[in-house]
Amino acid sequence: MFSRPAAVCGAFLVSLAFCAFAQTTPPANSDSGKDSPSGEVFKVGHGVSIPKGIYQPEPEYSDKARKKKIQGTCLLSLVVGADGKTRDIRVIRPLGFGLDEQAIKAVSQWRFDPARKDGQPVAVQINAEVAFRLY
Repeated sequence: MFSRPAAVCGAFLVSLAFCAFAQTTPPANSDSGKDSPSGEVFKVGHGVSIPKGIYQPEPEYSDKARKKKIQGTCLLSLVVGADGKTRDIRVIRPLGFGLDEQAIKAVSQWRFDPARKDGQPVAVQINAEVAFRLY
């Protein structure tokens, strides 16, 4: 499991965690052509490695959430392509108050050393937690 140290953003503590949870319904494949020759999106395990985070910019708190002092964790489902870029980002467990959109905006910028199967980069479906905390 990849986790990143918490970072102070003004008067707010924002922490990020990357998790490779299994999901029951995989997202639709993208037509990017940058994945395995078959276009298959894999799940971690059974010879498929976990993608390693190399760039994870932190999300910003929305004004609505800051005013209402909302805290919690937004769970997202996404595909990390064989090129290490994220796509097909969907909210699995929302927080609301604009935080879901901020989480999606941040995760869309994340970059990874891609997952590998038999030594070749492949696309994988993963879940990512984006935690918002006030202090």
